[in-house]
Amino acid sequence: MARNRNRASAQSSQTYMEQVVSALKQNPNAINVIKANCQYYQEQAYLKKGLKRTIEHLEWVLAADDNIERICQQIMADDHIGNKCRQYPLLFKGVTPPKKNRIKN
Repeated sequence: MARNRNRASAQSSQTYMEQVVSALKQNPNAINVIKANCQYYQEQAYLKKGLKRTIEHLEWVLAADDNIERICQQIMADDHIGNKCRQYPLLFKGVTPPKKNRIKN
């Protein structure tokens, strides 16, 4: 029996990751936010094996190169590391500027 999960659609996930890449290109210092997120999640006592491995891969990408274009290219790549990075959007939390709540009259 398959369980139905409330997951974000592939399109909304793709849109979010495009916003992350755009924010990284505009503010390269946002890499520090990603590094802090990786550190935070590594300190958690119980973490899924896949997330731990993804954090390791993302840290390798960040350590290997300081070029924002290549880092963004790796995150959006259609390979194993890119797919895994996009699978855990919480690693990129805080990179995009917060949306302001608009009240429509």
